[in-house]
Amino acid sequence: MTHFQIFKLFFLFIGFSAYSQHIENAESLQNFTKKLNENQSVSNVLFLGDSHIQSGWISEVLRKKFQEKYGNAGRGLVFPYSIANSNSPQDFLSVSNRAWKTFRSVYEQDIFPEIGALGFVMGNSEDSFIEIYFKNPEDEFNEVKIFNDKDMIGENFTIYESDVSLSDDVKKTKKMLDYTVEEGETYPELAAKFNVVTTRLLQLNGESVKNPKAGQKIKAEQIIPEYNTDFENKIAIIGTGKYENGETVFHYPKFTQRFLMKTNASKGNIFYGFQFLKNSTNGVVFNSIGINGATYSDFLKYPLQIKELADTNPDLLMISLGTNESLSSITKDEFQKNVENLIESFRNYNPNLPILLVSPTDNNQKPEKVKEIVSWIREVAILNHAAFLNQYEATGGKGYFRKSLNKKTANADGVHFLKDGYEQQANLIWKMLSGCGF
Repeated sequence: MTHFQIFKLFFLFIGFSAYSQHIENAESLQNFTKKLNENQSVSNVLFLGDSHIQSGWISEVLRKKFQEKYGNAGRGLVFPYSIANSNSPQDFLSVSNRAWKTFRSVYEQDIFPEIGALGFVMGNSEDSFIEIYFKNPEDEFNEVKIFNDKDMIGENFTIYESDVSLSDDVKKTKKMLDYTVEEGETYPELAAKFNVVTTRLLQLNGESVKNPKAGQKIKAEQIIPEYNTDFENKIAIIGTGKYENGETVFHYPKFTQRFLMKTNASKGNIFYGFQFLKNSTNGVVFNSIGINGATYSDFLKYPLQIKELADTNPDLLMISLGTNESLSSITKDEFQKNVENLIESFRNYNPNLPILLVSPTDNNQKPEKVKEIVSWIREVAILNHAAFLNQYEATGGKGYFRKSLNKKTANADGVHFLKDGYEQQANLIWKMLSGCGF
């Protein structure tokens, strides 16, 4: 840190309010606040986070708050997590009639060279249906953006409508296997091969499976979808399209809650997520990207992810990370460099992008380290003209997690919260946002 930065940091610390339930440097959000309140066009919020966000409880509350006040312009970015054997927000269902190899950006793998917008990738080489159904009628859409791999350019896809769910005609069977690990296969790659979660392999084989060696014998449980083709007698074609370079848009003739696509690209089907919109003239699209286990550095691994997220034209970027770093041995310099690099990656696309850094809360595993992480984030926010929401102090600081355990709003793992705990945090975040004129 230069002498100038140290002086600037000291000066801004004096000028900022003390730790409280107020967003610091909130004036940096004025451009977003102005556009939001004028509400003459669609406002796009982009919210990045880890497992606290992937669960959907925080995002869902904030999305409803924004859209109840300013209008619903679309459900936004979605990944079919259930197809990827990962936990999903509860407001939508996803299913396919085929197995997919799936990874998230935190995984070590060399199956897919790119991972895009949602921090996940799914791929197969079969004639496949993908269905995503939104439970809430308010999340109906008439436009979908498909984040597809560039090798799919020019290939055909078909969009259908149906009154029944694909899940009614897909059953999953389990098959136990003895398997010999091949050269270079990683723990996540083995899970993807058998269409199971990594923890299932761990249950069957113990810790040694986390670092597999070529020739190692392991037990594997393979999940196999069994598809009843009678489903195809219950659906009707809405339209067809051709994949474009990375982002393909399909317009529906009417609003719907169900996305049902059939795809069979000659070089394989590879998707990075979907975005559901209403083709509105105003209102809010709240795009939420949560990745289990993610750190700031994980959002820097794949330039395609930043590009695709920047292409959603965010008017506000919210970043809620730091919990996983608090469980590691990361240094202050390394951590702050990662935060600055992520900020810079987005401001390369929009130099004036308003950014709000949200600190993690207390946890029971590394309470002292998380407190340090919070102070590190605050320093970066000051030096990079970003707003800072000190969720750690606002929720009570050290001891908050233990109190939440006593109230039965936290998970016994010492890191995660339960639905009520997350919703309480979301309402607190909204209260602090409202103090900025949202």
